[in-house]
Amino acid sequence: MKNHKMIVVFISLLCLSGMAAAVNNGGEVRLGYTFVDEEGNQSVNQPTFNYYPGFLLSLEKFHYNFANGMRLRADLKNLTLNNRNLSLGLGKAGLFGIDISNNQYRRVYDFDGNSFTRRRQTGGSLWFFPHRYLKLFGGGSFSNLAGSITDLFNPDGPGAVKNMDYGLNTYHAGMRFNFRGRMLQAEYRTADYTDNKNAGRDQKRYNIKLDALLPVPKYEWIVLTGGFRHFETKYSKTEFKISSNRLWGGSTAALSGNFSANYNFIFDRTSSDSDIIATDNLANTIYLSAISPGHAGLTVGYQNDINDDFANEVRANSFYGSGWFTPGRNYEFRGEFGTRAEKIEDGWRLVGSEDRNRFKLSGKYFDAAYGSLALKYENKQRDNDQLGTSADFNRFAADATLKLTKYGEFSGGYSYSTGDYKDIEQEFEFNDHVLYGDITSREYHRLRAGFGATYYRSKRDIDVESFMLHFMASLRFAENHRLEVAYNVHNFDDFLVTDRYYTANIVEINLIKELSF
Repeated sequence: MKNHKMIVVFISLLCLSGMAAAVNNGGEVRLGYTFVDEEGNQSVNQPTFNYYPGFLLSLEKFHYNFANGMRLRADLKNLTLNNRNLSLGLGKAGLFGIDISNNQYRRVYDFDGNSFTRRRQTGGSLWFFPHRYLKLFGGGSFSNLAGSITDLFNPDGPGAVKNMDYGLNTYHAGMRFNFRGRMLQAEYRTADYTDNKNAGRDQKRYNIKLDALLPVPKYEWIVLTGGFRHFETKYSKTEFKISSNRLWGGSTAALSGNFSANYNFIFDRTSSDSDIIATDNLANTIYLSAISPGHAGLTVGYQNDINDDFANEVRANSFYGSGWFTPGRNYEFRGEFGTRAEKIEDGWRLVGSEDRNRFKLSGKYFDAAYGSLALKYENKQRDNDQLGTSADFNRFAADATLKLTKYGEFSGGYSYSTGDYKDIEQEFEFNDHVLYGDITSREYHRLRAGFGATYYRSKRDIDVESFMLHFMASLRFAENHRLEVAYNVHNFDDFLVTDRYYTANIVEINLIKELSF
């Protein structure tokens, strides 16, 4: 709460200090109240985890440009409630920038909502240019998760309560040097993880990164890239350590016409105190691209991976392709495919080898004046002969927008998904339907209204249904004030489990002051 008050005071002072220094700036101040009426199992409907009843105060979409070129922005939502989401920034292009954020999130685990965890996270970053070619940056974040969960897989039996309380603090600092297309960046990161319930999990982490980019002198159409990373984590109680060193490099060549070629490699070696044998991972990738600006583009690629821990070796070959085509200014078609096949060359691996395939197609018609229509299809497959498992996923989706200047706007869509998962003992299948839409009217005699709905249905081996309805009305008065009322209905039903149902009625009433100065 102390940090919360400091942020509120800070933004208030900044706003008041600048109101006489610039024009054409603004934002919104929201003052209101949220009513929540819910019934049923509070752990089954994730979209309502972070609704809290009570008085709310927000400063949203605030921006302010000072006469000296500095810019202040703020988006401080629900300052007075536990679902606050705060973002604050102050900077000047090419000179410096400061960003601060704070947010909270709750996850509910039991029927009555008594078992839950809440994550709090505060972060900040700073950058500035002491010289036109040199950028210095740094920052940190502070996270904490506390509460209790109802663990269905606890050895003490289903429904056993497990208390949690841990924190993670991270810090980073670095520099970037840019000069005529050349770049060199160095960064150092550290993290402290503290588990207040189990000191044996406490650990410290370190990460050093070096990255470079260099056009070849006299052959600037060839650009070389490369870098190095060292990662280390050490447990505080046992001093057990895991470390990793990664070296990467590559080049991009802009060939004649609109053709380009790209090559990259990554070599990673990971080891620990408990194993004298390190694990090596090596990847080589090459891509070829051809682009006709405004008409079409094509990219094809190949990647070879090697995982070797001395006794066991696994290789994988992957192929990738993507393309786009615009036969007219209102049409666009895209396609993408990828395939990966693993093979155990030496020794063995507990999970065996796996083959993966994916495929996407989409087509879109769009008109700036009237709206758009998009059709999409994707397929993903995974097969593992050793484990006897396979997965096949398909999804078809349609999205549309409609703009009617005299009446308002509409957006909506439909998605149909099917999944088939098998192993040597059982099979699981599902098909999902998602239907959604949103209508917002234009302002008429200072009145505006909107309606939205989302419907979800999942059947076959599971039988779940949920829907959400959203109603909104606003009235503008006294030039820059609005009274806005929103009513949301949430419903969830699991037809196979009797106690997995949920209904909520949520009303939000806001008085909004539009700032403009």
